[in-house]
Amino acid sequence: MKFAKYCCCLVLVLTGFPGLASHLVGGEFQVRAKGNFRYDIELHVYGDVANLVPGAQGNEDIDVAVGIFSKKTNRVVEVFRMPLVSTSSVPYINRQCVSGSISTKILKYRLEKELSPSLYGDPAGYYIVWERCCRNRDISNIMIPGNSGLLYYAEIPPVIANRQPFINSLPVFPPIPPDHLCVDELFQYSMKATDADGDQLVYSLSEPIRGHSDQALPRLTSPYPAPYPLVFWQSGYGINDQILGNPKLTINSQTGLLTVKPAFSGLFVFAITCAEYRNGVKIGEVRRDVQVLVNNCQTNKEPKITLRAPGTTRDYMEGDTLLVTDATNHCFPITFSDPDVGQTVQLKAIPVNFSGTPNISPASFKVERPNQVFTSQICWPDCNINSPNQLYKVKLVITDDACGAIGSDTLELTFRVIPKPNARPIIALQEPGNTLQLFVDKPRTFNLLSTDADNDQLEVRMIGLDFDPVAEGMQLEPVSGKGQVLSRFTWTANCTNLNRQGPYELQFIVKDNSCFSNHTDTVQVRLQVNDVPRDTVEFLPPNIFTPNGDGRNDTFVMPTLPTDNCQDTFQEIQIYSRWGTRVFQSADRQFAWDGRNVSDGVYYYHIRYGKKQYKGHVSILR
Repeated sequence: MKFAKYCCCLVLVLTGFPGLASHLVGGEFQVRAKGNFRYDIELHVYGDVANLVPGAQGNEDIDVAVGIFSKKTNRVVEVFRMPLVSTSSVPYINRQCVSGSISTKILKYRLEKELSPSLYGDPAGYYIVWERCCRNRDISNIMIPGNSGLLYYAEIPPVIANRQPFINSLPVFPPIPPDHLCVDELFQYSMKATDADGDQLVYSLSEPIRGHSDQALPRLTSPYPAPYPLVFWQSGYGINDQILGNPKLTINSQTGLLTVKPAFSGLFVFAITCAEYRNGVKIGEVRRDVQVLVNNCQTNKEPKITLRAPGTTRDYMEGDTLLVTDATNHCFPITFSDPDVGQTVQLKAIPVNFSGTPNISPASFKVERPNQVFTSQICWPDCNINSPNQLYKVKLVITDDACGAIGSDTLELTFRVIPKPNARPIIALQEPGNTLQLFVDKPRTFNLLSTDADNDQLEVRMIGLDFDPVAEGMQLEPVSGKGQVLSRFTWTANCTNLNRQGPYELQFIVKDNSCFSNHTDTVQVRLQVNDVPRDTVEFLPPNIFTPNGDGRNDTFVMPTLPTDNCQDTFQEIQIYSRWGTRVFQSADRQFAWDGRNVSDGVYYYHIRYGKKQYKGHVSILR
């Protein structure tokens, strides 16, 4: 079963006109799911500042009465009041294009509300409404506009489907269109909405809704259910002729692009519908009313752009090719002008068949005198492409900020990049030979010097032959730099590394990062891990001590014990009397026997030292 999705009605305007009751110029509902069947419901009301009157007796309402109705039966489900939470001014894109008396304010009403599944479970869905009078009395394409109300409308689905929460939020339209249109100038504007759920959107023109409010009853105490009265069109206007022109007002059904070249000046209202489809089934719609002002504008003269390649005597023509070589600075001068004083021109570079954007500096200018000439430059990126054999195309686009239809000029450039020769980097071990010895528990370091004659960026890495250097604790720093990198290798081996058959073999690889062909160089190093060497001379422990308390030779110690290594480590000493009685035992190689509680005489020691054993005797003489 399919369920309708939250949808909103958005009524917008570019400008407002003075009028006692004609203060409303648009607005929209917004509904955002917060979870646990709770929703933020907002109403945005656009009003003409000149005709908004605050206070209880005014038309700037401190709260609004909103109704939710069943789509199946048109019966009311709930009516609730939403308080005014904020007010702000609507910014204009080109303030200089709008009369100084025109000012629009947005009033925001908001309420967090639970939509209970027991009330909002009908698969047919629901609609939300609020209505108020009156529209702008100077609207040209509808009858009696000053006595026509605005109906704000949104459709929402049930909040539960198949016994599971149906969570959804309204799609969002883009900001209001530019400040005004011009007679006989083509106007295009995208009304493409964003949908958080990825539904298919289809756009069409629709008729504005008048509702039940009028000058006699501008503010209803409780909303009415559908059906709702529509506006009355002036002669020659209708749903398919809302703004006359060549072309007349149309909207692309797939992209939401509005297109019109108005034939007459005036203030016009029109409406569009954005329908949502999921899996081929319509699930909801968004209605938006818009007011636009069409003026008889001064004709805008377009800016012009030219470029002259170094070493040539004529301007660049599309089809020419600009060569980027190592002998140039990769920058090309641009000249452009605009006849209209007071406008700001913007210059952009748009890649056509590659990624990455060439730099333009400067890119914005203010026209202070007619046909003022400006200079800039386009600079090819140092390293931003993959193949030197391809032709790279860039569109230079210059635009002004004229009121109504902006002026522009485009010049497509073609570049061929001639790469400079790229020398191979070199990496060298700063040690004699490539087989290096190291000992357990002794840090081993050595340096590798990487150089590049082209001063390219270098990257150095190490690879182990059938082992992971990082897992073994090997370190290499630094591993990157420009032109030259001195990398330091550090490793401290342990006893487990002696179990490897043969040396540790490492490859150190340096790679340069040039624009086109990257080169590498490699050096191989073998690391032979050795145990700590043992003393080869037989040690000679003392054979007598005198524990008489005079502080000299009072204990039996062995300071000359052989050093420990991975193969042989001191384990224990035991001392026996001549009758075989053990009188002393220690696992500490720093042992000290004081001979306490034994008589003078000869005693025999037995030292276990890994695979080796040492035996001898010592005499006590007091």
